[in-house]
Amino acid sequence: MEKLVEAIKEELGANHIMLSYNWASSKQLTEKVYSSLKQYGLPLWMDTAGGVHGSVSGSMAEAVENASIIIPFMTEKYQESKACNQEIEYANDLGVEIVPIKAQKTTADGKKYRPRGKLGILTAGKLYVDFARVDGYVEALNKLVTCIGTALIDPEKVMKLIEEGKTQAQGQSKKEALDKDNLDRRIQITVITTDIILESLKYNYTETDFEGPILSVSLIDQKSNAPCILNGSFGITGNRVWVNNGARGLFRVVYTTSKQVKVQPKEECKSQTIGLQSLKYQYKDRIMEKDIQSVELVKQLSKAPCIIDETFGFNGTKIWVDKGARGIFKVTFKDNN
Repeated sequence: MEKLVEAIKEELGANHIMLSYNWASSKQLTEKVYSSLKQYGLPLWMDTAGGVHGSVSGSMAEAVENASIIIPFMTEKYQESKACNQEIEYANDLGVEIVPIKAQKTTADGKKYRPRGKLGILTAGKLYVDFARVDGYVEALNKLVTCIGTALIDPEKVMKLIEEGKTQAQGQSKKEALDKDNLDRRIQITVITTDIILESLKYNYTETDFEGPILSVSLIDQKSNAPCILNGSFGITGNRVWVNNGARGLFRVVYTTSKQVKVQPKEECKSQTIGLQSLKYQYKDRIMEKDIQSVELVKQLSKAPCIIDETFGFNGTKIWVDKGARGIFKVTFKDNN
């Protein structure tokens, strides 16, 4: 699933996947699915996972507006809930893709559960994932990731990515076996693991230095409403971990102080793809490392228009967005040689 997950992340950009559920009927299942999807590194939104800030209704509306996918956990109590109906209806009005989960097997009178009313209309004809079965959780989770993929990407490409992932996994297993045989030849290095809070205050780019080259960084607990996306809103540069675009959370950083490990020299970069968003229709900019030659919109993420020199543009080393523009941009740098 790794190749498919990476393609999903790329399609989501700065947006997230929203989990919509009824507390009384599916909270435990929703938390389990959230935890499983989080292990893939997918950007998720769930109210109990730090998603609500300020008013509940305002946070819910913002969550829907910044979602590319909404996953309703369908139960009788969900379809009877006014708040749940408002979420799914607002998402449908905004064109957010709906990937439904069946979270109830039978109704109170023993009949097979089927979504009714407004929920039934909005999910009619859509492939749903059955998590109501006692067994088969892993199978259902794999199907959910596939359905998320097909909602964002061409279905034929999704199936191709799944097959490529299986082939890659088989090759990786052979490589791991060979590495194990050669374990005694490896150079022993000192590896340090530390958990640290990193935050992009006021949506600004921030770096934190460590004593040696960083081997990996992973999100443990997201504390921001803004999504935390590896190489999108947080990542690694040599001995430094960076955060941007409002990302804030508890991160696990693995690094080494061993002299045998060197930082790969940074190659001359002619272009860079970044995400930038004008939240609440406010001006936002980012300073790049070199003078900018041009900025190209790769993917628009906002309902507000992205128009060069009106809602996004550049000046010197600065790229900016304004008036609600949100998107993925390709920044091409000037050749200063």
